[in-house]
Amino acid sequence: MKDTLIDYAAVAALRERPFDRPYKGLPADVSTVDDLVGRQVPRDGFLPPVAVLDWPAMAANLDRYADFCALRGLDFAPHVKTTMAPQIAAEQARRGAWGFTVATVAQARVLRAFGAQRLLIAHGAVDRASVDWLAAEQEHAEVSVWVDSVASVRALAGREVPVFVELGRAGGRTGARGVDAALEVVRAIEATAGPHLAGVAGYEGTYGQSRTAADVAAVRAYLRELARLAVTVGAPVVTAGGSAYPDLVAEELTALPGGVRKVLRSGAYVAHDHGHYAGLSPFPLEAAIRVWATVVSTPEAGLALLCAGKRDVAHDLSLPVPLTVLRDETYQPARALAVTDLNDQHAYVADPDGELAVGDWVALGIDHPCTTFDKWAVLPLVDERGLVLDAVRTYF
Repeated sequence: MKDTLIDYAAVAALRERPFDRPYKGLPADVSTVDDLVGRQVPRDGFLPPVAVLDWPAMAANLDRYADFCALRGLDFAPHVKTTMAPQIAAEQARRGAWGFTVATVAQARVLRAFGAQRLLIAHGAVDRASVDWLAAEQEHAEVSVWVDSVASVRALAGREVPVFVELGRAGGRTGARGVDAALEVVRAIEATAGPHLAGVAGYEGTYGQSRTAADVAAVRAYLRELARLAVTVGAPVVTAGGSAYPDLVAEELTALPGGVRKVLRSGAYVAHDHGHYAGLSPFPLEAAIRVWATVVSTPEAGLALLCAGKRDVAHDLSLPVPLTVLRDETYQPARALAVTDLNDQHAYVADPDGELAVGDWVALGIDHPCTTFDKWAVLPLVDERGLVLDAVRTYF
């Protein structure tokens, strides 16, 4: 492996790359990042809707996680599937990331295009094209993949690919159902030429949806089984961790022997949100992504329609939250506004006090950053005044 986790020069070159087409939200008269820098979002020519990233908030989140991992003796392989933004991945690398996590081979290919040297694909790869790519990449980088069955191991037969045995539990997502089933997968690896055991892996986020005593107990029970599996097979690496329960991961995994590398894989923490993670994260993170839209209609008393819909904001967990209203150069906090429904390109806003008028801008907080980033190919990166510092590009 090279000395650096990512090719910083390749990432920096994005700043010089002209916009190759009209991008959603950007002013009509810009063709380069430099044309954007110094403009204020949303007032300086931005075409609604427009998603923005708050750099001071995001930088604070990045720093908090880096400090947490360093303090708890954890390595960090942040899940890049949240943003698919090489510029943000580079910031995570600068803060000491050990590797990067992705969800698919397609996502791994994006990171490899920017020189990523250690990738964990938190997913199975069983089709021929994916297996061929994984095997070929081992000459240039360390790219691991999850296995959870004898069949998934056999799909890699004859290919020198590092694998993580994924532990699941009944009712969960993927993963061998219990330690005994996981041990069968380990034995299959030992009996199969090519794939070799790199460690054990799990994801605790599907075992809890809250911070109730019952959910916390379920998450801890799962993590203890993961630790037991790691000790049983002598795994050199054990990895877990989303953005909901990183504190529990740290508490349960740091009790493992000192020779075991413990790797956290959180992803959504980068931008946080105003919903799901705001209610679950143990850290005082800051929501760093919002979507500005305009009021295009007030067709009846108590109802306003915004020009942002399902194509612009997450809606898989809950609806966006009105935060701020901009009218005539004046910003006011939203008081009694609530988004009640979304169409493809419209948001229905309950407005019982008549706060909104046609032409107003409304800033929306989102619930679930992972399904908001993928709706935007370019997001202006702004300072605390809303002035553009850079443009973040995504590669979904």
